[in-house]
Order: sequence, then C-alpha cells, then structure tokens
Amino acid sequence: MLAEMPSSHGPSFLVEFKDLDDELRFLRKVVTEFRAMPQIRDLALDIIRKAAIESRDKKGQALAVANWVKQNIYYVHELPERFQYPNDTLRSRAGDCDDFTTLIGSLIESIGIPSVMVAMKPRFSFKHIFPAARIGAGMLSLDATNRFGVNVNPIDYTRQRGNTSVRVKLA
Repeated sequence: MLAEMPSSHGPSFLVEFKDLDDELRFLRKVVTEFRAMPQIRDLALDIIRKAAIESRDKKGQALAVANWVKQNIYYVHELPERFQYPNDTLRSRAGDCDDFTTLIGSLIESIGIPSVMVAMKPRFSFKHIFPAARIGAGMLSLDATNRFGVNVNPIDYTRQRGNTSVRVKLA
C-alpha cells in the first residue's frame, strides 16, 4: 500500500511492505528510474568535476558523490518511516538512510557506476541500509549517514564492536 503525503519539498510516501525483499525491490526501482533523469546526471557530473576526479577513476567518483551527499544532505531519523524520491531529497536537503541510499545509487549509476543496496539486520530486525559501488570485483561502502566517513564499512564496524549476528542482504 502506498500513501502519498505531500509537503513543500515534494511528496513522501508511507509504504507498507510485506517483507524486506519487497522494500528492497521498491528502492531498487527508484534508483533505476531516477538514474536516467537529466537533473541527477547533471548533478553527478558537476560533483565529480568540482572534486577534480580523473575521468576513469570510478572509486574516486563514487567517493566524491557520497562525500557530497554527506556534506549537503541533512540526516534525519524518521518515525513513521517515509520514503521520498531522490529529487525530493535534493529539494528538501534532508532524508534518512533509505533516502541517502536511493540518492547516491541514482547519482553513481547515472555516470556508469553500478550500485547495490546493503541492508543490515543485526539480530532480528532491519536496522540500516546503505549504498555500495561495485568497483571491479569488489564493493565500496558509500554510507553517507555514517559519522565515521563514507569509506568506513558499517558491517565491519558493527562486527568489530562485537555484534557478530549482523545479517546482510544485497539488492
């Protein structure tokens, strides 16, 4: 069920998902649709040009985008959970982890860098989602909500702190 909630920054949606897979399919669809928007591609190009990233440096480009989001989009924790489109996140300059994930995913995919969504599930409940870039055979964490920096992998950090029950789902 999708319930639109209009605001001065654009709509947000209260959505009921049957499970985590259903939510990830929704978020993946958002990234796929918005990566083709000229506004998204233009912003990604502007970010990497201003950061003076080399033209074939995919890792540098992905990190530049994530750092830009970290510096320019205000992180807010939402209750109840709402979802907004990447252009609405840009307009409001605020969002939570799923909004950051769809924005970063859309931006990097618009410039040819594949992304995945990493859902963390410590113990039994879904707790966090963040984007990662597929660079070669590996994945580069791009968690712009992470206070330790976009190149810190929240999964590794959580496990280093002793929580070995973290489950991960990729989409």
